[in-house]
Amino acid sequence: MTEYKHKSPRYFFLDQHGCAKNQVDGELIIAYLEKRGYTYSENPEYAHLIIVNSCGFIESAKKESLDALFAARKAHPDAKIVLAGCLSERYADVFAKDLPEADAVFGNGDLNALDEVLKKLDRGERPLVKPPQSGVCTGERHKLLGFPSSAYIKITEGCNNRCSFCAIPLIRGPLRSRSADDIVDEIRSLQKRGIFEFNLIGQDLAAYGCDGAEEGNSEHPLYFQRPSPLSLLLQKISALEGNFWLRLLYIHPDHFPADILPLIQKDTRIVPYFDLPFQSGDNRIIRAMNRRGSAERYIQLIRNIKGSLSNAVLRTTFLCGFPGETDEEAERTLRFLETVEPLWSGCFAYSAEEDTPAALLKQRVGAQTVGKRIQKLQKAQEKITERLLHRYVGQVRDVLVEECILPDTAPPVRADTAGDTAADNFFAADEETAFALGRCDFQAPEVDGSCVIRFDPDAKHAAAVFPGAVVKVRITGVRGVDMVGVLSV
Repeated sequence: MTEYKHKSPRYFFLDQHGCAKNQVDGELIIAYLEKRGYTYSENPEYAHLIIVNSCGFIESAKKESLDALFAARKAHPDAKIVLAGCLSERYADVFAKDLPEADAVFGNGDLNALDEVLKKLDRGERPLVKPPQSGVCTGERHKLLGFPSSAYIKITEGCNNRCSFCAIPLIRGPLRSRSADDIVDEIRSLQKRGIFEFNLIGQDLAAYGCDGAEEGNSEHPLYFQRPSPLSLLLQKISALEGNFWLRLLYIHPDHFPADILPLIQKDTRIVPYFDLPFQSGDNRIIRAMNRRGSAERYIQLIRNIKGSLSNAVLRTTFLCGFPGETDEEAERTLRFLETVEPLWSGCFAYSAEEDTPAALLKQRVGAQTVGKRIQKLQKAQEKITERLLHRYVGQVRDVLVEECILPDTAPPVRADTAGDTAADNFFAADEETAFALGRCDFQAPEVDGSCVIRFDPDAKHAAAVFPGAVVKVRITGVRGVDMVGVLSV
């Protein structure tokens, strides 16, 4: 490969975008390049190969990825820039003709095909490499891009649900599952490297092992086989020795495998955290999204989960402004949120994605109206979260430390602590105060709140506080969506 001025030969930089599943792909890309003799650089200034691992889920994410590509081209005109990830997978043919800022366009069907991209770049070509979507890309990931002692474990690829608004099946293809033994081997390997938290991810974990299900049919018998493939996987993971957190992310509520509940009840290392993306609380909208559930069924599902696990934590997602959504239907979603009372929820505006059924629907909801509906949901969720978090005050919880803040960099007093006497002036630090940021088991990485720990850096037990450590913390108060506490000896 050509050596450019001010660029170190065979150094590369990864500009990572998108979801946790795309992050795993980015970590695999790093490992693949390092295996081929390249060196990872955290500074694009020193790299002559820049890979933009893009997101193509919704319009705002597409724009962010393209803006990153344009900025990289402007800042590093001599570098070779590869557009990879979901956006390049979805629009590969278009970008091959109309995106000169990229020196190569690389899909995400088989990341090993990066070899072909590199060889063609070396020959001075501008390659378009789009391998077919088959299997699940795996391999050792030497560098994890998330928080210390935490890893995402991708157990499936693609999706068969065919929600009418979602482009993921168009990008990632049909459902494919990894073998349980392969997944367990990866977790065991990461355990040896000191990883404590394992977050199982896939577009729909309930669909794990149901690869033969008909696309778009959430009532296919494979989803309701017992024992469920997911429960069998959890049994194998439970056989592992050692202490860890195992969290399940993204379970479609239409075919929730209830037989995982006894396993979670039995093994306290499996976090009772349920990420169920309901998307709406109105039955007509739910059906228009090509889902088979209903608000009533979803409410009963939550009751069943909490009846089996009193410490269950719920997270969900809502899509605002689906075509034709009326004010009354949006209010039903708000009432649904207030009924199920998730500890966490997120909401995003509907994005008309080409080639999805919903994109053909008329009666688009105005952006201003969508914004107001999002604000209503967010305000309601903030109140619910703050109220529910108070139940942890006084408890001693395990906290996974992500970052330490030394006394001379401690944050100042925050005005938004007013009103909570336990949290008031928590950040009014003196020269002897240190802080750490971390998460309890009911706080998933990146999407939920944090736990802020205050401690004396000179105390004997303070040596145990470092990024990646798990420490005991006595919760003393709530600050918005975050908790505050003190190190417990």
